[in-house]
Amino acid sequence: VLPETRLRFNRWSIFKETQEKLAHIYQSQPTFEIEFKKCVNETETINEFESSWVSLLERYFVMDNEWLQSMYNARQQWVPAYMRDTFFGDFSITERNIGLNSFFEGFVNASTTIQMLIKQYEKAVASWHEKELKSDYDTTNTSPVLKTPSPMEKQAANLYTRRIFMKFQEELVETLANPATKIDDSGTVATYRVAKFGEEHKAHTVNFTFFEMKANCSCQMFEHSGIICRHILAVFRAKNVLTLPSQYVLKRWTRNAKIGDMQDEHATELPNNSRESLTDRYNTLRQEAIKYVEEGAKSIHIYNVAMDALQEALKKVSSAKNQSPVSAEDGALSNGRNQELHAAGDTETVACQSG
Repeated sequence: VLPETRLRFNRWSIFKETQEKLAHIYQSQPTFEIEFKKCVNETETINEFESSWVSLLERYFVMDNEWLQSMYNARQQWVPAYMRDTFFGDFSITERNIGLNSFFEGFVNASTTIQMLIKQYEKAVASWHEKELKSDYDTTNTSPVLKTPSPMEKQAANLYTRRIFMKFQEELVETLANPATKIDDSGTVATYRVAKFGEEHKAHTVNFTFFEMKANCSCQMFEHSGIICRHILAVFRAKNVLTLPSQYVLKRWTRNAKIGDMQDEHATELPNNSRESLTDRYNTLRQEAIKYVEEGAKSIHIYNVAMDALQEALKKVSSAKNQSPVSAEDGALSNGRNQELHAAGDTETVACQSG
């Protein structure tokens, strides 16, 4: 049904179960846990992981441990080094996975009944939505602090959600400590070696095609997370690429990600000021809606009043829409926003799974 779907085990659940299965080792060898996680999380290539794994087992004399052997046999489903070429939307290869465990954290436990689970599920969903609204509000109504004079950083601040921008900013700032050195140039594709000062043994290779503004890095961070890595950004810096090429801006990470993909054949004919007015109207409505939700959810009584008013308002909007023909401008909301994003490019063309 979904041929390109890839199964992945929850890495943090494996860490937890390993701690239980190897409790005697964790107690007698306190450094084992640190080295075990380092072996899994910090190795970037398959060869590096394999070498580190063998070394770990030999140092702690656990070569014949059945649990570790079973986990090794399933390594392609949970070890990051084997999945860097697959898009999972992770912000970090070592960051805790957001799954069912974290979703229900604080709401259920081992003694929770089915009846209680249903009630707690509703609370968990409400809590999740509240956090999402808070995040949307922060993104819309506050401005991040820029750390460089780079036009690319300013562009990213306007495009990305706050959380994604902070991750991008971290990568951008790190380019100052990761210089790019050209090691080969075929005329169409240039190859660069990028390494952090003092860590030349951990160098990454970036292939860059200038005319297409395309680059790929051996760390495969973009392929895995959809966020461009410091190594490619270092090459962009060396080549004086001042703004993010379109293919490196995934719509899912932008402020406009929740806007639908409705198309209007007349959208491209609209003057810029029409598209800008649509954008302004959308942003104003969204900000007011966020305030409305925050006030309307404070109590059951206020919630009921808010819902009644909202339903009545929706009827009025639908009535107004039906009474007057929709102009080309009014029908181009999505495209008005998409054209704004088009300055950074059509994010739907990114060659990345699930992008």
